[in-house]
Amino acid sequence: MKEFVTKVPGTRTEEPRNKKPGPYVDLMIDRNFKLFFGSQKRKDLLLALLQQFLPELNIVSVSLGPQEHIGRDEELVNSVFDVSCMTSGGRAVVVEAQYNARPDYLDRMLYYATWPIDEQIHSGGSNNYTLNDVYILSFTNFALVHDRDWNHDNPGKVISSYAIREDDNDEKMTEALHFRYVELGRFTKKEEELESVRDWWLYILKNLGGLSRELEIRLSEGGDILQRLLKAVRVEGMDKNEKAEYFKNMRNAFDIKSEKWFARQEGMQEGMQEGLAKGASETAQAIARNLKARGMDAGEIADITALPIETVIAL
Repeated sequence: MKEFVTKVPGTRTEEPRNKKPGPYVDLMIDRNFKLFFGSQKRKDLLLALLQQFLPELNIVSVSLGPQEHIGRDEELVNSVFDVSCMTSGGRAVVVEAQYNARPDYLDRMLYYATWPIDEQIHSGGSNNYTLNDVYILSFTNFALVHDRDWNHDNPGKVISSYAIREDDNDEKMTEALHFRYVELGRFTKKEEELESVRDWWLYILKNLGGLSRELEIRLSEGGDILQRLLKAVRVEGMDKNEKAEYFKNMRNAFDIKSEKWFARQEGMQEGMQEGLAKGASETAQAIARNLKARGMDAGEIADITALPIETVIAL
């Protein structure tokens, strides 16, 4: 399992502050990402997103699939994807946004890939194990740690792609499983440095929620879909129900950030490694109880606290 670096390595952790929302939706909050790109009325923007970051698939249309997948084990709760869809070429694509780094994130993406594979086998449409392609497209607000120094070998590279290959000669075993990570933690361009449609997509996804002013797209070609995106992602442009859901998501995101900050403070006060480990576990359970009392789904609580889902259910 790969490790992670945070979005801003080495910086001090400051007490979270509940800032006044800006004019745009923060798309990297996973619930906001799902609210926005998982909507039928904004399916054209989901299509544009896939075309930009999976260009080799030549996608011309997309249909939204079920976002909730029933657990194989009745003891486990359902898995909820940010966005699950099917392309015009019959490929299944799971699109995820992850704001905070966590050590098991890549394993989680591997687990998510098993759901569309399992559905193909058990859908009754085939009597063999021939699979249509499955793509996991993940937008991370942090950067993965790679075997080589990307900053030296590939300056400006922010996208990593993985497939199942033979160890010695790099031969691909199957075309059925693909993982692509858009590592926004590696994207450092400022607004005045943006040159392409992809640059603008990356900048918008990474920075939109932190802006206190409106953006102006400056492109000679390809700017129409970005203008549509900026118009659609305005908080004031949401309908009543979406706006209520958005502000609920932002409150929950702040509560989680605040809980984690207090957990870190308590952990630091323990002063010894054994105390830190014990304190971290106890604090994670305390956070889980608080979130459970607010009615949050057990699967999401397990994701936030990194506790086993069985532990969350038992609390």
